[in-house]
Amino acid sequence: MLQYTKTDDVARITFDSLTTSNAITYRMMNDYIAALAAARESRARFLLIDAKGADFTVGRDQKERVPDVTREQNLTLILKANAALRAFDGVSIALIQGRALGFGSGIALHSTISIGADDAVLGFDEIHHGLAPLVVAAYAPYFIAPRIAQELVITGRAVPAEEARAIGLLSRVVPRAELERAGQALIESLQGYLPSALRLLRDYHEGVARYPDDATLGAAVQRLATWIEQGKP
Repeated sequence: MLQYTKTDDVARITFDSLTTSNAITYRMMNDYIAALAAARESRARFLLIDAKGADFTVGRDQKERVPDVTREQNLTLILKANAALRAFDGVSIALIQGRALGFGSGIALHSTISIGADDAVLGFDEIHHGLAPLVVAAYAPYFIAPRIAQELVITGRAVPAEEARAIGLLSRVVPRAELERAGQALIESLQGYLPSALRLLRDYHEGVARYPDDATLGAAVQRLATWIEQGKP
């Protein structure tokens, strides 16, 4: 369901669950977090995140119920995954085709560079599943304009590739057939740059960024979990 490899200075995480359109299960989420930690510990300079099949991922598996795991514990995995991706001090590159919904759009935002195929469709569709994505509401305004972020989480609408690039969900858009090559070409070009310069840029960006703090994100998870447990009043 998820593959992790490392070749030379490039680590790679590939979602591989074709029958579910790469829906992220509890197990996949934990495997993803572990793979992110492995990439960081390996001192890889680059991290490529991609997926097999028509879709990048349709997001978290909304139908899954995990025994002995509370809603809050499950939701907290999102925070751990986002933090682990941001903690990778190299350059992370997401290659996105087809649907990249919910958590998939989150990966696009938290990656250093996100390249979308021209058939990519992003969006935070949790509201369509009867959920209020408070975690997204907390972090999305850091990446994109607050009014646009609010509109996306309230409507849950699908955002086509070119619009996604224009509003900041994607860094660039390429033809579907060129997606893999675009990622490889980007890595090849960056390999010629001074490694410490790229690390310094990443460290500086994370250091001055006004990303929501742990307390803010934790409060969002707790409030959402309480709302769900109360029957969504």
